[in-house]
Amino acid sequence: MNRLGRYIFSQTFLLTILITVILSTAVWLMQSLRFIDYVMTKGISFLIFLKLSGFLLPTLISTILPIAFLIAVLFIFSKLYSDSELVVMRSLGLSNIQIMNAPFIAAVFFLTILYAINLYIQPLAHTGFKDLREDIRHNLTGQWLQPATFTAIEGITFYTKRKTRSGDMKGVFVYDARDPKNVAAITAEVGQIVETPKGLRFILYRGTRQAVDSKSQKPSILNFEQYSVDIETNKDKGPRHKKANELSMEELFYPDEELSEKDKTLLRVEVHERILLPLMVFPFLLLAGLAFLLGDYNRRGRSKRIILAVFSCLILEVSLFSILNMSGKYEYLIEGAYGLVCLVTLVCLKLLIWPPKPKIAFNTATEQSGATT
Repeated sequence: MNRLGRYIFSQTFLLTILITVILSTAVWLMQSLRFIDYVMTKGISFLIFLKLSGFLLPTLISTILPIAFLIAVLFIFSKLYSDSELVVMRSLGLSNIQIMNAPFIAAVFFLTILYAINLYIQPLAHTGFKDLREDIRHNLTGQWLQPATFTAIEGITFYTKRKTRSGDMKGVFVYDARDPKNVAAITAEVGQIVETPKGLRFILYRGTRQAVDSKSQKPSILNFEQYSVDIETNKDKGPRHKKANELSMEELFYPDEELSEKDKTLLRVEVHERILLPLMVFPFLLLAGLAFLLGDYNRRGRSKRIILAVFSCLILEVSLFSILNMSGKYEYLIEGAYGLVCLVTLVCLKLLIWPPKPKIAFNTATEQSGATT
């Protein structure tokens, strides 16, 4: 790249990074608010909170980066257009492709980042997020039991009016529905939670257990001084079933043969989403460039060009997502998604390389005839 190209590249690169960081941070903070409750009431550490919310960043970056790149390109070209720098470039003999050379190199760089995130980092982040969330649910279940809140754990619904500073619970209600044939309702004055190797143990004091015999349908009432209810929260449930966004590319390309055809179709759609969505940086770049490089120079028409570029990119994005969503039912639409991206890219390149000849404006012709007269 020459000096002018390096200037455009640096401005596009730095502005894209800046916008990505700002937007990702803002969205990340909003998404992280739902985990604040875990810290305030559930008892998890702030470090686990950062780790849990940090798994959201790859998805946010992969979504925001193409949009940030479009904003950066529009800003740079708008600045070059308003300062008449594009006119100077044209007077130096630079073609549209030469002007677009630096942003195109930036697009290739960001495309590499997006593929690294979509193909490798993002599946690992999804897996880590769900594994950590399951671990929190299993290992910190006792801390999740909050006063004046009904909490369901492994078929048992638990409620307590309040907690003391020592951890004792006052006014306890337990509804045990693990066995549909032996459902019981237990009330107690005081309760405690004890961690055991198998899970949680509720120790209840001075209460009543009420149940209905499944055969005779007669109620039975048991008054007790001490009663315990064990919940096996730490039992081995086997490997967790992974969703499509958690699978690696190899697992998506070679799915388990036992999966249904519907599930295999969803996996194929996930593969093509990971491949197609990063490619949107090229149509975004070309549509933004065309908005400023085609047509006559008019400083007052800058806002219209920006609106046209944004509207075109929005239509393309919505169309692509619609096709990908429908491809779950109609598999042949996947080829249509690739065709849409390729068609828009080729048409834009054709207009850049062989731009339409400008037409002589009516007012310009009038002025010339008036000057001759």
